[in-house]
Amino acid sequence: MTYSLPTIKQSTKPAKNRKAVALCVDNAYLPYASFVASQILKKEPERDFDIVICLPDTENLPAPIHEDIRYCTVDFSAILGLPVGRLSSATYHKIFLPSVFKDEYEHILYLDADVYINTPCISQILNNHQEEKGLMMAIDISEIERKSGFNFHNAYLNRYIALKHQYRNAGVILFNTKRLLAIDYLTQMMDYAKKNKHKLVRHDQTLINTVLHDEIGSLSFLYNYQLIDTTIPLLEEFQPKILHFVGELKPWNTEEGFIGSFHAAYELFIGQNFPAYQMHAKTEFELKYESRKKKRKYKNPVREQLSLGVFVGKEKWKQILSFFDGDSPDHVMNNPKIRRILSRFRNTIDTSIYECEMGGSRV
Repeated sequence: MTYSLPTIKQSTKPAKNRKAVALCVDNAYLPYASFVASQILKKEPERDFDIVICLPDTENLPAPIHEDIRYCTVDFSAILGLPVGRLSSATYHKIFLPSVFKDEYEHILYLDADVYINTPCISQILNNHQEEKGLMMAIDISEIERKSGFNFHNAYLNRYIALKHQYRNAGVILFNTKRLLAIDYLTQMMDYAKKNKHKLVRHDQTLINTVLHDEIGSLSFLYNYQLIDTTIPLLEEFQPKILHFVGELKPWNTEEGFIGSFHAAYELFIGQNFPAYQMHAKTEFELKYESRKKKRKYKNPVREQLSLGVFVGKEKWKQILSFFDGDSPDHVMNNPKIRRILSRFRNTIDTSIYECEMGGSRV
């Protein structure tokens, strides 16, 4: 694997502030990143930070370009050999942000394009950094599941137990540029990636958690509230500030359920700013089934087909139950098993938030 430091080829405007919120996307995700940027513009009119969207070229920028968003064309072509699976290579671009903008931004808050800004909070995060840490990240939902009594035998997570590290999600990251450059973080990460490509199971997230685990400070789960079937029922209780649509269900491709309730807002924004872009929504079942087919579990075709049949049966049964319980959600919540599951999740999330609040400058 070879790499060289990516460089900014073009920028629609110069840096104005010493802090920035940044998104890194390819052209396919540009409309969604622009949606997030538009949310920040509306919800935080008094800003002391730049809003930056990094992308491979400027061919598909919205017209007119919003004067308060800085679009940067960054040349990432020199990065070769990093495993991406079904993802775009843009998933790794975030790790280069402190180096690319080292002369412009002291602190950079990276956001995935599949987040939703629930309440104004960007300034709060940027102003509550930890100088002794290179990054701040929230606990990953898989770690919450493990701590709640699930995934006891998750070999991937177990490697981080050995490191005495709480596994973090890379969808929201606060970078401390000066600290990361001081430890030559990029050389460490690229050296590890070169020697351990087969270990990058979760791509950039694996790379960050493995190489920089001692440099990661705690960011509250409320700033990266990862939405799954078990965390959605707790939304009203926790009132998260940033929602993260992890998994295959996104607000631009889902037409039903809680995540589908955001579809209209995305459709309106993209229709106005990216009129040539076509959104195609499917049901939750269709999206989950397509995702399951891509994640082949068994090499034996018979076993795989049987496994798919079990998956379909479970999903259809869940749909039937949700139909009968649709008019009586209290009936579902009164189920002892569901109450125990939610109680474990609630306690784990509570503990994570409390640890961040007790950490002084942690947010």
